[in-house]
This record gives sequence, structure tokens and C-alpha cells, in this order.
Amino acid sequence: MSSVFTSTYHDTPDGRFARAGIALRRRVENGLSIWEVELPEAPGEVALSEPGGPAEPPPLVADLLRGLLRERELVEVATLQTRRSGEDAPVDAEVHDEVEVLEDRHVVDRFDIDGAPQDPGLGVVRGRERRKTPGGKRSALPHLQRMIRRQYDEILAHDPGTRLGTDPESLHKLRVAVRRLRAFLRVARPILDRAWADELRAELKWAGRALGAVRDHDVLLIHLRAQAATLPPADAAALGRIVEGMEQEREASRSEMLEALSSPRYLELLGRIELAGEAPRWNGVHRSVRKLAGREFSKFERAAKALGPEPSDSDLHQVRVRGKRARYAGELAEVSVGKKARRFVARAKRLQNVLGDHQDAVVADERIRALVLSQSNPQLALAAGRLVERQRERTLRARGRAPKTLKKLRRAGRRAWR
Repeated sequence: MSSVFTSTYHDTPDGRFARAGIALRRRVENGLSIWEVELPEAPGEVALSEPGGPAEPPPLVADLLRGLLRERELVEVATLQTRRSGEDAPVDAEVHDEVEVLEDRHVVDRFDIDGAPQDPGLGVVRGRERRKTPGGKRSALPHLQRMIRRQYDEILAHDPGTRLGTDPESLHKLRVAVRRLRAFLRVARPILDRAWADELRAELKWAGRALGAVRDHDVLLIHLRAQAATLPPADAAALGRIVEGMEQEREASRSEMLEALSSPRYLELLGRIELAGEAPRWNGVHRSVRKLAGREFSKFERAAKALGPEPSDSDLHQVRVRGKRARYAGELAEVSVGKKARRFVARAKRLQNVLGDHQDAVVADERIRALVLSQSNPQLALAAGRLVERQRERTLRARGRAPKTLKKLRRAGRRAWR
């Protein structure tokens, strides 16, 4: 048996869907018209589908893609007609697709695909959309533009998945893109109009807070669920009460996050980021990316030198923040500086992993204690005590690894920026 269906891919005139790795298509088979969305977190899988006519996407699809569309028109970028055979074969068997690419109802290309029963067109659309990147100029401004555009594309790519909420990684990647963008603007302060940069960073901070509350709950819940699986049944059942309380808090935070993502303020922020990628507000000062990166590394090194033999949790967290800023500055300079900058960034990522695990354990300890104090349950207190002790072990392991990791990063920084 074989089937025939037509897939018409849509995008904005500037190709933002293709750049984000998102597919929006209207698939017609046996007279039934279905709009489908694929997200970059799960290529080849339909994240959302809704019936609808050719005029425009149905409301649920349009709402999911609100951040990308922002009242822009959609255009047809590719139409593919596929004849598929083998769908009635055993479950693990491959299907065979004969695909024709159409323009004005005329066939302009043909190709065959054997494999999983996925829509074959996203690769064709991506092949038609190529993004040029700026060259290796040493001036900081073109490097900043490139990084702003890259983070903007990341935000657009993971905005729909964050709204959908089926994969926590969508939210994580969106939050990282917002934080990185804010950090790049901070690094580039010496060459930017201060009021313009600070105002944009303030809006990014607002968006980051809305995302961060949900993400922080996700990280803690993943850890607690994993820990519950290692406890005796009675303790695991008691711990379930803590997990339930956190899940309720997460849902409240998610409702607030979705409200923020649907607000005019957020949509206006996306527009401002797009404009910033095209024309950052330059103040006329020239600085090289190496100099900007060296400036951030010096701040990090001063903080690292100030650490005593038994630094407080707060001191380690501040060094982690300084290290992250130095890392982002290094990423800004990678294209220009090359191998030494890449090595520095790699070392900085390792430090972030070590000190990030330490901070996660500190936060988990605080949250577990607070939730236990809000309830009077001896079994719960016993289970929580075991978890608190494990958080203490996590912090000790991280503290043991931190000095060597710090030393390697400082050495890589001196080689890269001095």
C-alpha cells in the first residue's frame, strides 16, 4: 500500500523558522488539512498538530509560535509531494518515500528517502536557508552583533517548546540564551551606549527571572526524584510529600512564566533584541574583543585570589558568577583569538560544572529544610535528614575539586589574555 500527501512549509520572509530549526507545515492527505509543528528538541517528531485551512495557522498553533511570528506574515517557502510506501510493513521496517519539490505546481527536484516515517521536507527547507557569519575582524562590535543574533535565534528556537512544556530542556536552553545575551551586553559595555545597554539588560533580567523560577524547580525536582529512588520505601513515600509540594510551587511559577511570555512586554523585548542584532547602539569607542575578555578575566582572577582556605558558600558562588562572566567574554573573543580562547572557555565550563554542582547542593539543602519545617511529620524529617546529609556530601566533593579547577582556569586565562 502507498499513500500520497502534500506538505507546504511556511516561514517568515526573513527565514526565522528555518534558522531556529522549527518546521511549520500544512499537510494535506485524503482531503484532510493538518497544520504541524516540529521543534528543535525533537527533530522528526510532531510537537503539535491541529486541523486548519490554507489561509492561516489555527489559533493553538499561532499561539505556540507567537514569539516568532509577532504579527509578521507567513510565506510559503517549499511544497513537497510525497508518495510513501511500506507504512503497512512491520513496526521496525523502513518506509520508502518518493519526494517531488514543487514550485508553481511544477516539479523542480526529485529525490528518494528510506528510513523512518517522518515528513521529508525540513532538510530541504534548511538547505535553502543559509546564514552568513561575519569574518574574523578584531573590532568587538561585529563579534557582539554575531553573538546577539545567535542568542536571538536560540530564543526563537526554544520559545515554542517552553510554552508547550513537554521537555524541560526547552526552558533550560531558552533561559541560557537570555542569560548569555545579557552577559554579552555587559561585557561590551565599554563600546555601547550605557543607557541603551542597561535598559535592554534590565528587560532581559525580567525575562530571566520569569524563566528561572520554573527552571530552578525543575533542577531540584529531578534531583529529588532520583534520590527518592535510592531510599527505603517508607522514606521514599515520605519524600513524596516534599516532591508534591515542590510540584505545586512549580506549577504556580509556570503559570506566571506563561503569563510573562504572552505579554506585550515580552514580545516588545524580542523586537528590541532583533534590532540590537542589526544595529547595537555604539558609543564610538573602539575596543578589541581580546581587551574586553582580558578585563573580565582580571575581575575573575581578583575574586579567585581573595578566596581563603575555607571559603564560604557565598564566596564560592561569587567566584562562580565571575567565572561565568569571564567565560562569556571568552566566547565573544573565540573567533578572533582562536585556540587559546577556546581552551580558556573549555576550562571555564569545567569550573562552572564544579561550582554549579556546589550551588545546586546548597540550594537543595535550604529548600529541603524549609519544606520540612512547614510540616510536622517524623518520617518526613528522617528522610529529609538523609537528603540533607547527601547535599553536604555533594558540597564537600565540589569543594575538593574546586582548587585544581580554579588553578587550571587561571593558567588558561593568563595564556589567552596576557
